[in-house]
Amino acid sequence: MVGKEFADHYEVLEVSPNATIATIERVFRFLAKQHHPDLAGDRNHFAKLVTAFETLRDPQQRAAYDREYQQANQQRAELVDAANAATDDCVERYKLLSLLYAQRRRDFKKPGIGLGTLETMVPYSQQTVAFHLWYFREKGWIGREESGQLSITAAGVDQIEAMNQQAVSNHLRIEHNAERITVMKSA
Repeated sequence: MVGKEFADHYEVLEVSPNATIATIERVFRFLAKQHHPDLAGDRNHFAKLVTAFETLRDPQQRAAYDREYQQANQQRAELVDAANAATDDCVERYKLLSLLYAQRRRDFKKPGIGLGTLETMVPYSQQTVAFHLWYFREKGWIGREESGQLSITAAGVDQIEAMNQQAVSNHLRIEHNAERITVMKSA
C-alpha cells in the first residue's frame, strides 16, 4: 500500500462493505455488462471492476482487503478531524503572533522570543507550533534575530492589526444589530 493510492473496491462495485458474496457477484455481472470494453465501455473502469470483484469474492483476499479498508477509513477520519480543526488554527495563529507582537512592543531592542520559551507560553504541541511558525515564515510575518530568536516583522504587525480590526468590526456589527433589535422590540 505504501506509495500506492488505496482503491475502494466497495465503491467501484457500488456495494456496501457488508454485502454478501451473492450480492457482489450479482452487481458485478450487472456492471460488467454496462462497462464491458466490447460494448464501448471504459477499459480502465472495467479493469477496476474485475480487480474489485476478484478481491472481494475470495474470502481470504476480502479479509485482508477489509483490514486495509478499515485502515484507509481511519486515515480519512483523521484527515476530516484535522480539517475540522482548521478553525482552531486561526485562533492558535492569532495567539502565537500576538505573543511575538507583544514582545516587540514590550522591548523593541530585544524583540525576539526563543522557540523553547514560545512553546512553554502556549498550550499547543511542538508540532502545532512548528506548523504555525512555518506558516508565519512563508507569509513573511516573522523572522530570526541575530540571536536566533523569533520576532514579528512589519508584515506580521500589519497582519495582527488587520485581525484586530476585523474582530473590532465584527464586535461593532454585533452591537449594532443588538441595538436595532432592542429598538424594534420597543417600537
